[in-house]
Amino acid sequence: MHNKTIMVCLLGLGLLVPYMPAEAQTQWLRKSPILWNKKPNPKVPAVYRTKISLIGHRATTVSGRLPFFVPKMSADKALSFSRALMHKIQMQKPMFRQPKLLPFENYVRHFIFTVSERGAKDAFKGTGFVIAERRDGQTVLWGLSGAHVVRYMGKDVDVTFYAGGEKYTYPAEVVLTGRKYGLNAALIKLPPEAAEVARPVIGAPQAPQAGEPLFTFGFSAGTYKKTIRHVLFAGGERIVANFPSHNQPKPGFCGSVVLNGQGQAIGIEVGGYSPKKEGQQWYQLRRELRGLPQADLASISEIVPLSRAYDLLEAYHHPDQAARTMWFDGMRIGMLAPDEFVESVGVHYADGHHKLLVRNPFMELAALDKFFPLSGAVQAEITVNKHRTKTYTYVIRLDTKQIEKKEAW
Repeated sequence: MHNKTIMVCLLGLGLLVPYMPAEAQTQWLRKSPILWNKKPNPKVPAVYRTKISLIGHRATTVSGRLPFFVPKMSADKALSFSRALMHKIQMQKPMFRQPKLLPFENYVRHFIFTVSERGAKDAFKGTGFVIAERRDGQTVLWGLSGAHVVRYMGKDVDVTFYAGGEKYTYPAEVVLTGRKYGLNAALIKLPPEAAEVARPVIGAPQAPQAGEPLFTFGFSAGTYKKTIRHVLFAGGERIVANFPSHNQPKPGFCGSVVLNGQGQAIGIEVGGYSPKKEGQQWYQLRRELRGLPQADLASISEIVPLSRAYDLLEAYHHPDQAARTMWFDGMRIGMLAPDEFVESVGVHYADGHHKLLVRNPFMELAALDKFFPLSGAVQAEITVNKHRTKTYTYVIRLDTKQIEKKEAW
């Protein structure tokens, strides 16, 4: 009788395994000498709970069993998995704990990775995440991180996923980067075999609204970390969020993926700071500036919108078509390339006054005049920083609508 009871209990535990979270399955199965004959397999299947049909896409079904590591996994299947998972994501708000995005958080380490200089010992580890591109009928997986994160790593890097209790490292290449104060993003070419473990995030169809919660997943000082914050401002160049007052991220968290409450990616985390303590010019002038959000801006973090990061993909495929248009007072001023950023905008007035605004996260290329009253203005100057060693300035005569480009070194 005693033996029969043991067998029934073991059978019951085996039947429960498919309904455990993925990482829990990995740990439970490893500790089970009965199932694994005391030799745990490092590539443990993670069982997805049900079949999910993709809504709004071609008729495709994701298998009920999705392994953590699939030797023959393709980029197409990886994307299908992400799309299917997206339909199941819900934000849960426990009474005494942080909100969660489930079931996404059970699989989050397939979406994010660390990036480091290839082969370097004790190398600095930044964070990156996976996106997918559909081009010419093919799906390709790419990595994204912050431009300043990979700046000193060189082109040859290692990306490492820590999924299912295992470590998967792949050689990768940084193929294109923007600028820290501009398009602060780096495009990383992943090898095809990364699809064995990598899963791409799905982008949000629209920008978040002020007050929305943001979920950020990455690696802080080499350790997995999650933060929850709220949107203060959402613009075309930057999304600005409040900064955690407790348990703050450490170096390496930049490059992390930022999701909204529906589990959709809205951008790349590129750093937190205190403009108040640093005496940033825009913060000191905030009372005089129009258009700044009415929020506590003393301690903030900046996020590059995912749409801007995709500009790097366009620049990779079409280098001569990736520049974006700058506008001032309804006038088309010029084009800004991915390796450039607006250093400053200044306005001169007929009474002799001059207002100058140095780079800040609230600038908009579509309306560089947004912070300036233009009544009585006679001239504007937009200075662009290029290649870290060169600047040039557009001088705009507001009365005659004439624009002159002046080179400077």
